[in-house]
Amino acid sequence: QEASLILEGITCAACVWLNQQHLQQLDGVLKVEINYTSLKATVQWDEQKIKLSDILKAIQNIGYTAHPYDPAKRQHLLEKSRKDTLKRLGVAGIFGMQVMGLAISLYMDDGTMDSGIKHLLERSSLVLTLPVIFYSARPFFTGALSDLKNRRFGMDTPVALGIGLAFLASIYALISGQGEIYFDSVCMFSFLLLGARYLEISARKRAADSADVVGQVKPAIARKLGPGGKITTLPALELEIGDQVLIH
Repeated sequence: QEASLILEGITCAACVWLNQQHLQQLDGVLKVEINYTSLKATVQWDEQKIKLSDILKAIQNIGYTAHPYDPAKRQHLLEKSRKDTLKRLGVAGIFGMQVMGLAISLYMDDGTMDSGIKHLLERSSLVLTLPVIFYSARPFFTGALSDLKNRRFGMDTPVALGIGLAFLASIYALISGQGEIYFDSVCMFSFLLLGARYLEISARKRAADSADVVGQVKPAIARKLGPGGKITTLPALELEIGDQVLIH
């Protein structure tokens, strides 16, 4: 049997590789092809060895969701992902600018700044960085946890490590009074990565739109079964009620 699916949660090429490797290891799965741009997965399997429901459950077990393939559903998922990323990008940008403003004052300190004011600026930077960590950068940490759960490393893992370690090191420096704080770098890194992801999702959505237009231009073809078993190929729009068609 063969089915076309839409995979929700695909964010990078490593996600495609993970799903392909995971499904191909299932007994009974014959072939798996996943298109990163369109999120479309084509799966062939032996129904005597495995059921489609088992394949869908296997996809869910590694942190992704499969839907029956539908161009409208795909566009909905891409648009939903684009809007969500834009919101997180906006939060990172707004709070990141405030943290950068405070960081400039700290960087320009030549040792004459009052210690109380300096601690206030540092604590304010921490508070302003919290929304970036717990909201804007959350997809990176979620993806990294999923990678670790499946004992594989994707693109979110090094990103989450970089952001998380810089944030924790800055908190340690703030509490101990030793070293430098890098809350501004955490915000800037998160903002740039989210910006790149937003541009990528927008490009994928445009590519999917173009593919849909091309698909609509090319008419659907049907194979009509006539008297005596004669097979005639014709546009599907020309089929009439009562016609018999071959489906494979």
